[in-house]
Amino acid sequence: MSRSPVGAAFRLASLVMMLVGLACGKTEKAPTPSPAERIIAVAPGITETLFELGLGERVVGVGDYSTWPPEAARKPNIGGLFDARLEVITTLQPDLAILLPSEEKLRVQLERLGVEVLTVRSETLAEVESMIGSIAERCGVAERGDFLQARWRQDLAPNPVPGNPRVLLSVGRERGRLANVLVSGPGTYLDELLGLLGAVNAFADAPLDYPQVGLEEILQRQAEVVIDLQPSPGTYEELMLDWQDLRAQTDMAPACPRVVAGDHVLVPGPRLPRLYRELREAIVSCGEQP
Repeated sequence: MSRSPVGAAFRLASLVMMLVGLACGKTEKAPTPSPAERIIAVAPGITETLFELGLGERVVGVGDYSTWPPEAARKPNIGGLFDARLEVITTLQPDLAILLPSEEKLRVQLERLGVEVLTVRSETLAEVESMIGSIAERCGVAERGDFLQARWRQDLAPNPVPGNPRVLLSVGRERGRLANVLVSGPGTYLDELLGLLGAVNAFADAPLDYPQVGLEEILQRQAEVVIDLQPSPGTYEELMLDWQDLRAQTDMAPACPRVVAGDHVLVPGPRLPRLYRELREAIVSCGEQP
């Protein structure tokens, strides 16, 4: 019995479709890149993460403000966000640069030189945790990264202070003045730390992440606690005097000023749990004062 040409054509079409389907379903796994051996980073938080992951010996260059751990400060300096030293970077022969999105110009320059770039984010607590994992995975120490991420979540577990106090976080100002004060607004990792402590950010409704405000607006916010974050240690007394003088002038001033100082307080990296503990201690101490 002869076969129908229509049937033969249908069977041929079905066979072709089956083969196409098999071809499309077959995916080739991308090769895993070899662990980087010569790494550079500009942002202090990235540098600190590399050392915390046990990768310090592979770091060949760091940015201007990378001072922790002490071993990092002894590494060759490759400049900062706006003045990266490409000639120094070239001599270091890095095989990986780990950058922030704000370092886009440097990324383009490095990729033109044939340097691989890993871009990470660190504006929120979740992004810092993800940064730890991304760096660990790319550098071949995924298990260490998993351990640090688990410890991160444990150290930053919610730990509310009594009373849900209203807190103002100052992150930058000119000493001797309470004008043009840079404060932490909504959505920042500092704002999130206050949330984990059950405190209310006095500038939670600000239109910017880090708005710059004047004295009048500070007074209008009626914060119960003001915490002056300063990256330079040894500035406690001078900074406290500014807030104490304000309290002597008006009863609208924050009732309880505190200073938290150190080279870790404004670095979104693995030392944030330390800042978290210090913020809590500062707020609780305000609640305990007579």
